[in-house]
Amino acid sequence: MEKHFSAFQQLKKILDEHNNFVLISHIHTDGDALGSVMAFYHFLKNQGKNVQAIIPGGLPERYNFLQIKQAINRQSKKQLRQSIAQAEVILILDISALERMDEWYQPVLDSKAKKICIDHHPDMCEQVDLKIIDVERIATCEIIYDFFSSQQIEITQEMAMALYTGILSDSGGFRFEGTSDRTLRIAAELAQKNIDPAWVYRQVYEYSNKNQLRFWGHVLSGLQSEGIIDWAVVPKETLQQFNVSLEEMNGLIDIVRRDAAAQIFAMFVEKKDGQVMVGLRSKNGFDVGSLARQFGGGGHFHAAGFSSQSNLQQVVSVTLDKIKALLKENAGEE
Repeated sequence: MEKHFSAFQQLKKILDEHNNFVLISHIHTDGDALGSVMAFYHFLKNQGKNVQAIIPGGLPERYNFLQIKQAINRQSKKQLRQSIAQAEVILILDISALERMDEWYQPVLDSKAKKICIDHHPDMCEQVDLKIIDVERIATCEIIYDFFSSQQIEITQEMAMALYTGILSDSGGFRFEGTSDRTLRIAAELAQKNIDPAWVYRQVYEYSNKNQLRFWGHVLSGLQSEGIIDWAVVPKETLQQFNVSLEEMNGLIDIVRRDAAAQIFAMFVEKKDGQVMVGLRSKNGFDVGSLARQFGGGGHFHAAGFSSQSNLQQVVSVTLDKIKALLKENAGEE
């Protein structure tokens, strides 16, 4: 907390001195992005501020318990553009790369508002006025918790629920690399705000349906493997056959990650428009975040991703070849 104290003070001063805010995070949203946005939304609204919250793309139903639809994307797109242009401060949360604001990327850059980036991904927040980045944190919500605590800001039950959800989500239920003793202490303190950990876990990780489970079974039955690499390929025809959304892919790669014989995992998903989304995971010393950035994506050391406009099989081939080349290169350095 101490290393960010000066930046936290700057942030608090900015929040105190302005009234018109926009909160925004990344497309293909997740619990940490939504938790970060909702925590700041409740705080600023409690202070009587004017706040608009924006998430590119759809809002996952599994997070409805955070009342996200009552807070996020409430205006028309035309109105949201006006809000961005008229904002005094734009908080960019858990973004990884500014381009992940998708259609809001250029409007945000064009806005004369002060831009503040708070993130736990490697620093990709160029063109902002204040950056609070900490890659050692499992979730952006951990950093936001530290901000509230350091500035003696009361964390209400709604804020606590949002922060707890973000930490639970990005830590994989407190299972992923980067989960620390501090993570658990923060979660315990938040849970004291009338939060039932088992209930929240069910909302985040057990929000499935039979069709989705059958789809997962179909994909897992086609799992491919070579050495320490596991991967699965999902063409757009499979998505159409099972009529599943991209949100219903959430968590599948972490099932694949349970293979004890493998250490690097990839999921290739072809969207209806032909764009290919690639999810990457590892559980050894292999940096999938660095790999993803080479393809224009981003993420963490053990969890990352990117998208490509190339055809599905080409993306699979190029990605696997790159992983194998890096493994060979790393082996040569040892």
